[in-house]
Amino acid sequence: MIVLGINGNRREHNSAASILIDGKLVASVEEERITRIKCDSAYPSGAIAEVLAIAGISEQDVDVIALANLSRWDQKPILDKLFKRVALLGKQEPELKKFYWKHLFERYTRALRPRRKPEGGLANKPVQAIGHHRAHAASAYFSSPFGDERVGVITLDGAGDFSWGSVWVGANGKMQEVLHLSYLNSIGLLYSAITHHLGFIAGRHEGKVLGLAAFGNPEPFLSRLMAHTNPKDWNALFDARLTRVPLRPVSPMGTEVVKELCGNLSREDIAAGLQVYTEQMICAWVQEQVGKMNVSKLVLAGGVFSNVKLNQRILALPGVENIYVHPNMGDGGLATGAAFEVYVQMHGALRPELGSVYLGTQINRENALKALQEAGVSFEEPENLAQTVGRLLADGKVVARADGGMEYGPRALGNRTVMAPCHDPSINQWLNKKFARTEFMPFAPVILQERAHEYFPDWAEDQIAARFMTVTYNASEIAKQNIPAAVHVDGTARPQVIRREDNPGYYDILSEYCAITGVPSVINTSFNMHEEPIVRTAEEAIRAFEAAGLDALVLGPFLYRAKAN
Repeated sequence: MIVLGINGNRREHNSAASILIDGKLVASVEEERITRIKCDSAYPSGAIAEVLAIAGISEQDVDVIALANLSRWDQKPILDKLFKRVALLGKQEPELKKFYWKHLFERYTRALRPRRKPEGGLANKPVQAIGHHRAHAASAYFSSPFGDERVGVITLDGAGDFSWGSVWVGANGKMQEVLHLSYLNSIGLLYSAITHHLGFIAGRHEGKVLGLAAFGNPEPFLSRLMAHTNPKDWNALFDARLTRVPLRPVSPMGTEVVKELCGNLSREDIAAGLQVYTEQMICAWVQEQVGKMNVSKLVLAGGVFSNVKLNQRILALPGVENIYVHPNMGDGGLATGAAFEVYVQMHGALRPELGSVYLGTQINRENALKALQEAGVSFEEPENLAQTVGRLLADGKVVARADGGMEYGPRALGNRTVMAPCHDPSINQWLNKKFARTEFMPFAPVILQERAHEYFPDWAEDQIAARFMTVTYNASEIAKQNIPAAVHVDGTARPQVIRREDNPGYYDILSEYCAITGVPSVINTSFNMHEEPIVRTAEEAIRAFEAAGLDALVLGPFLYRAKAN
């Protein structure tokens, strides 16, 4: 059975398409990688065509289409409940009262607007819509490494289908719903609103705020946020004043409140207070859910769980034995989750199984050779590519690698990656400058699994989340000494722990570098210019390599050295 999952209708971001064949995820691509527009929200026509091509099938082969997010009509009961809450809070906050009356009629008219339907050969295929947070939950649970074990499934993001989170119990290949959270209390949207206030792009640059937080003092901003928060009731988490923020995070109704809260505090202190607030609030709530569900393992999805420091705190909670964060935790993973859920609804159950994350466009010998020849550049095919690249890295060179299937999700995991030695902390300034980036968190390291515990003592082999760079760890003294460029000012790093069976070519390069230097780790940063998506094709890799002025490019089995041209 072939299921095509689609996220991309109306105002969703990270439009994407995924293909599931007999319950196995075989392809997934976000529309941004096709159009080269970061976080593209357009209908994913290009992504649909690409995943069909990757899977080697046609539109006619698709049995059913899974659409992420409910129809507007099916959203109406959730919206009605939300409006009742706004009306109640409007008695305390005049702006909420104005909002209620201004948008009261719209909640009826919006339900009549149809969503875009698949076209062409897909137009007559059966279609099922899957709720936003159900899709997030399914993406994490059915791709998790915990098999038949009973686990807790938690989703948290900004908002989707007028909710910002959900809780489920996963067992025996099925999910049972526990609760949903109204987006009026969205810590995710609060984080985005403050990201906007600090001069960054909401929904895209929250990671910059996370990095900035380590440089500040959480007080008094933490206390200011807590004064508007009721931690004992997550159905009424925000008071009337703070509720204005998730309703309109980047419009005056929300920005006025954020500006008032932030006052004249430094952006470092604002970021620190926001991050500590996020960690404290969510960790306390997660621990409560773990107790209620009577589980020790968690699978997590939703954009809030792109916050790697939060994930470290959750992993350390008493009673939490292990976590798995879906590699495409944001809305780019909804297409996958919708496809999984439709498959399960039609077949009754699906045993969770960890699969590959290299699910995108392939760069191989044939298309790499064609791109290099068309670019008119000199290149070579080393007899021992890994050894040659390991030596370049040991000599202090910066090497990009574009080979094999493109990664699934926002993290570069070796196939669309830029590598460099970690011994010089100043690389975070000069390499970011090459890519026209502004970051406050250092580059992440990739490390051989055999040496991971030596550099990150809290890491354990069964912590699969570390393979996908979704959690930070405290760095050891030897890590601070040997890879200081990858260690943040708070003493943490966000490693990708690599095994040879996961990516032999990438692993072998790192192994050769280690044989020369004795250091089992190099920097791994995504292969893209600032505000551009990660490169997809061989042609894009060549353009980005030349624009950044790097030293060498591994393209399939070939090596393109900048100095030779």
